Amino acid sequence: MKRLGTILMAIVLVAALAAVPLGAATALADDSDDNSNDNADGIENNTVKPGEQLTGVVGVQDAEIDGEVSDRTFGIKIANAQSDEAKADIVGDRLDEIEERLDEHEAEFEEVEKARENGEISEGEYRAEIAKVTAENANTERAAEQAGETAGELPEDVLEERGINVEAIQELQEQANELGGPETTELAQSIAGENVGNGVAGDFEPGAPDEIPGDDATDASDDDDEDRGAGNNSADQGQ
Repeated sequence: MKRLGTILMAIVLVAALAAVPLGAATALADDSDDNSNDNADGIENNTVKPGEQLTGVVGVQDAEIDGEVSDRTFGIKIANAQSDEAKADIVGDRLDEIEERLDEHEAEFEEVEKARENGEISEGEYRAEIAKVTAENANTERAAEQAGETAGELPEDVLEERGINVEAIQELQEQANELGGPETTELAQSIAGENVGNGVAGDFEPGAPDEIPGDDATDASDDDDEDRGAGNNSADQGQ
């Protein structure tokens, strides 16, 4: 719900700015720049149009939700695994996915940089794309951390049988951390705020999550059943 609220606020912001005369909008942008830092290449935030920023915010939100679903799915698989060997197989599949993701992120960063250099996209479009890829890359970094924590709990002989190296997993995590560099993080934050890359719900444990999105209704239903049961017991005692 918080994410939906953020998106709705962004839509309201776009509508409000669209109703402001061009001169006034420029003045507002200038005032905003007084409270923000220029990024590494000297481009100011007022080069980003409201529609471009909204695109970036929505892209980041989508990426973070996808990352949360992916991490929770991994955690559930590990929790349901019946043996260390089964857990190691899940970790191995996860590592293959992480390596593939890193290759994709690197290619996406290069593609967006090239598009800006060739004048194919505006500065605002560039920032919006960078913000989205930065969020996706942060998902991959967390996935590597999660896989490393799980592997660290498994017997060494089981890991060795499947060619899983905990140090190699840490290297993947570091590779994700270094990909793009601090400049891209600053650009992403200029679009979607300081929490870009922090994910939707914070840390993810190696095991199954304590709560799954959408379980509130189920919990409420269970509570209602318990209340009804208690009421029936009281009625029986009264009789």
